[in-house]
Amino acid sequence: MNVANGTLLLFPSYVTHSVPARECDEQRISISFNLMLSSFARVMSKPMWTGSR
Repeated sequence: MNVANGTLLLFPSYVTHSVPARECDEQRISISFNLMLSSFARVMSKPMWTGSR
């Protein structure tokens, strides 16, 4: 997928993904997080992390 600087790309965790190694000295900032929507947890699936109710 081609993206531009400043793009936020969201996708389900089951999608295979990776980031190639940088071959230059430019700084790259990567931020990752897990997002669970409360309505999804109520309707579709309970969270699978430890300590969930």
